[in-house]
Amino acid sequence: MKALLVVEDDAIADIVRFYIQPLGLDVIRYRDPIKALDNLDEIAPDAVIMSARDFPRHWKTIVVDIRASRPKSACAIILLKGAYFPFEEAAKAAYLEVNGVIKEDLADKVELGRFQAILKRYIHIEDARASDRYVPCAWDRLGFIMSHPFTFMPIPGRIELLSTSGLSFVPDSPALVADLEPGTIVEDASLRIDDRILTLQCKLLRNSGALAFSLECGDDERQVIAEYLASGAEREMQSRLKQNSFSDSITQ
Repeated sequence: MKALLVVEDDAIADIVRFYIQPLGLDVIRYRDPIKALDNLDEIAPDAVIMSARDFPRHWKTIVVDIRASRPKSACAIILLKGAYFPFEEAAKAAYLEVNGVIKEDLADKVELGRFQAILKRYIHIEDARASDRYVPCAWDRLGFIMSHPFTFMPIPGRIELLSTSGLSFVPDSPALVADLEPGTIVEDASLRIDDRILTLQCKLLRNSGALAFSLECGDDERQVIAEYLASGAEREMQSRLKQNSFSDSITQ
């Protein structure tokens, strides 16, 4: 599996390479987008990571060339954006079927998680982890509530991390769950995934302010979670397009 990296900034290139090489991808890096374009057929990359900040004009040419023969499912294209990436550029990226647009700062845990999730959705990656860990964002519709297994009091809070096998949950009132020990089974818990409510049992793995649970559920429920986590890039792009459209309508 090959990843084509088209980035001028050495520091950004090193960060991206650091995170994608352990995923089993061979990295081919170009500083010159014209040379990258000339060698696309020979490289036949499975993924292309390109800096929209370094090459605000050339990224469109490369995307159009790739999409002429290879759909989103055959080659994942990720744009790295700088501090300024206007609505018009985001709209063009969506129209040209870019798989995702993320900040070039992969030191940000949320951005790194999104970056890896996009790659894993569209190409097969060798990864030892059994499931992806997803950090919820503002555009997600996720929620979790549990009943205390002894007092039966409802315990609301927020999801800190979510995967197909477990979640990390920060209760609004940690004192209400301070008595729960690892190994405790929570038989009554509900997980909201977009417009669906999944009824689950959970096993407490750790209680350290945040509660780490393994999810005791069937394959159907896990599939619902997996499909939602895999579509994170599309949700973000649609959310940003809607926000920018709304902002433009107000200023007109």
